[in-house]
Amino acid sequence: MKINLDPNSGFLTKDKKKFDKKLALYDTGVKAAVCFKDGNITPEDIRATETEAKIIKRGINTILSDHTSPSEQPTVSLEITGIPKILCMILNNEHLYAADERSLRYTEVKESSYISKKEVELYNKWLSIFISILNTKYLDFFLKYNKGSTKEQTTKKASNAIKKLAQENARYMVSVFMPTTLTYTVPLAQINKICLYMDRIIADPHNEFEQLLIPYLKEFIENLKDLDVLVTKHDVIKLCPDLAQEDSDTLLYQNNKSIDLSLFAERNKFSGINLPNEYGTTFSYNMEISLASLAQFHRHRTINYEMLTPNKKNMQFYIPLLLEDNPVLSKEWQEDILSVKNVYPQGTIVKVNANGPLKHLVNYVGKERACDRAFLETEDMFTNVFLPDIYAGLLNSGKTKLADTLKPYVGRLRCMYPDYNCPTPCGHARIRRKF
Repeated sequence: MKINLDPNSGFLTKDKKKFDKKLALYDTGVKAAVCFKDGNITPEDIRATETEAKIIKRGINTILSDHTSPSEQPTVSLEITGIPKILCMILNNEHLYAADERSLRYTEVKESSYISKKEVELYNKWLSIFISILNTKYLDFFLKYNKGSTKEQTTKKASNAIKKLAQENARYMVSVFMPTTLTYTVPLAQINKICLYMDRIIADPHNEFEQLLIPYLKEFIENLKDLDVLVTKHDVIKLCPDLAQEDSDTLLYQNNKSIDLSLFAERNKFSGINLPNEYGTTFSYNMEISLASLAQFHRHRTINYEMLTPNKKNMQFYIPLLLEDNPVLSKEWQEDILSVKNVYPQGTIVKVNANGPLKHLVNYVGKERACDRAFLETEDMFTNVFLPDIYAGLLNSGKTKLADTLKPYVGRLRCMYPDYNCPTPCGHARIRRKF
């Protein structure tokens, strides 16, 4: 895993290779003064009337006292290559961030320290099978919607589209530890806290899956220390010695609230994952989806998600809809994916709890995921199962007015919603599809 700081982001040293903690803590001290210093003051007043040392000391004190909103305003922008997909999922589940991630749906799989030769062989085997199915049964569909182009251009576009969809399905065979690329911008306080939450897994893994995460979590933390992103007690000695902290690389931020990473339901004593679904203006809904599908749901940060970590004794796997009419190939798929279960393939089914405001489910999940161009499994789950179940639950619990409000969105793609305007209409929206 390699992590660099975005050279165009703020709070960098002059060589743009390290995070400027001194500048970030100065900024934190200014923000803190606006928050609680006596008198009618402005940020300009603080900078003009106080010494740099006094401002930095205030910034450090907010961290020591767990008043971390001032240090949530300086941001850290990371460019990460070779990051395991599961680590992206952990980061993307923590909400206070902006991220852009290379899609593994369209990334060719190659053998590496993360990916075994067997995974690559299975990926290539099923890539060929899916390309064959799409060419044999659905080629007319791909050729039909490229009108206006030459025959050569149309054939090439169809071939490219078929390959992408085949890759989308074949990647279920590959480990959720598959490396990818992530750009990730996050508040200074938040990235420090996330590393504290990671430390809890490193110190006390609850299962085999968490045990497998430890080397990657350690590597992530060490990378951030090397970039000066993590604020340590050594920084206090260097920048503000009169606060008399010990000289160590221990993080200055402390997990006084005993918070855990939010992805793992086993670490949430208030989890709804083993409770009945709840329906209303807020909801709690349990579903079984693949790890790949959960990663797609993570794109929608207004909803909370958590999962039960998979147990190798009773693992189940997603079968692509392209295979649903072919029992022979479906059986072969199950046998193949079971043979790599030890690496937790992305097709592994996990139990997931989603909870949040109903309006966000429609506005920020439906209006993005309920689309013919979206990742099929997630679109199918949301459009044909998740939202219809919420609707039925509202009716059964007597919340008919709310159910009536939701009804125009149920079982429909976003281009059919009464209040959504698609900027790039495809002209071939399909409620139920296999690819």
